Amino acid sequence: MKSTFLKESFFSLPREALFAFHERPDAFTLLTPLSRDIEVLSTASTLKPSADVVRFIASFLFLKFRFEMVHTDYEPPKRFVDQQQKGLFSSWRHEHRFIDGGWRGDPATLLSDRIDFSHPLLPLFVPFVRHRLGSLFEYRHQKTREAVNQLSDGQAFSNATVVVTGATGLIGKRISEILVEKGARVIAFCRNVARAERLLGPKVRVVEWDFTRPDPEAYKSHLEQADAVIHLAGTPLFKQRWTTAFKRDIRESRVSSTRLLVDTINASKKRPAVFVSASAVGIYGTDPNRVCDEDSPPAEDILAEVCTAWESEVKRLDSAGVRTVQIRIGIVLDSRSGALKEMLPLFRSGMGGTLGLPDPWVNWIHLEDVARIFLMAAGSADLKGPYNAVAPQPVTNRDFARILAKVLRRPLLGVYPGPLLKLMIGDAADYASGGSKISSEKIRRAGYRFFFEDLASALNNAIRV
Repeated sequence: MKSTFLKESFFSLPREALFAFHERPDAFTLLTPLSRDIEVLSTASTLKPSADVVRFIASFLFLKFRFEMVHTDYEPPKRFVDQQQKGLFSSWRHEHRFIDGGWRGDPATLLSDRIDFSHPLLPLFVPFVRHRLGSLFEYRHQKTREAVNQLSDGQAFSNATVVVTGATGLIGKRISEILVEKGARVIAFCRNVARAERLLGPKVRVVEWDFTRPDPEAYKSHLEQADAVIHLAGTPLFKQRWTTAFKRDIRESRVSSTRLLVDTINASKKRPAVFVSASAVGIYGTDPNRVCDEDSPPAEDILAEVCTAWESEVKRLDSAGVRTVQIRIGIVLDSRSGALKEMLPLFRSGMGGTLGLPDPWVNWIHLEDVARIFLMAAGSADLKGPYNAVAPQPVTNRDFARILAKVLRRPLLGVYPGPLLKLMIGDAADYASGGSKISSEKIRRAGYRFFFEDLASALNNAIRV
């Protein structure tokens, strides 16, 4: 029986630098836990296929097993492979992949460790093997991060002050983590200070900010200190059934909160150089026959009206000399929050199916890509105006359900009809199936490299991470 283990992590440095770290003669020793469980006997002087053999002894309970590994494939800076020559398993192949992403001012790398292994008795102890591998590679990736942090000096946002609203949300939290990693001073504007401090950690300064009860004296000075503002605040669209009151909250949490920030900045003596605001691909509507880019006219439904008003508030800063960027976000993929989190229980139970109409387009994007697009917008002086934050390969609603079921290795049922969704979630059902087909060409021409261009690889990462 064969099984696969996968561990992936993102690093804010070029893949050439990350690959070079793994080529260090002492890398294997540095990435091996200092414990009695693993004893390194010999290491390889190169990652290239050679006569060098990596030898170590691994302890399992009261037993000791000797392993010998050799390098078999070498393609710098993209990948290298080592395989078991002697050891406990019938086969063992470890592929290290280095996938580049980000933009020229902020090159980043996805480190992917995939191990394919087999043993006649594997079903009996695969949970134990997976547990041990999970602990080992959590340690290895953390040690890698600590070792290469010094290579990230002098990059974009180092020593910059950035105000982030909505910092406890899915995208805002990841943006804050990357900024801290880069050495930026992050100031989070949040309603619930205690909760934000728990979620964001001690390296993020949390300031109370509630657009429904504004107190400019509490936050104006922080805006005046900011080099950049990243504005993400807004009630999640599918948080609950769309009542009249909730629709009003959807609009006010975006439009009124933006107006408050813009008014405060316009009245300040010192203004940030750039204001990057979230928007949404909902501005283009739900017609699956439309193919839209940033120059396409907005639709006329409720979400399009909200997005148009939202972006209009941001543009009032243009006349004040502040560079403004509007990031029109698609469906963000992450298993810990958002649409994917809500869908996973149904699909994991084997009851997954197409939600509503099959033909509308699902304009998805991985969390890491959307977070780094926001940072590109803030850090690149060339970017101004609207940009679509969607992956280059959107899929139909039918194909999204099919690919998700395949990734989870579950059956796919038929279609959950629109009237049933309408009964369950109200007017939100009009948007649950997707919308027009959205182009990401503008952000790619500006220099952004996507970590994930196809849905299957994005889901594999989002569901495992």
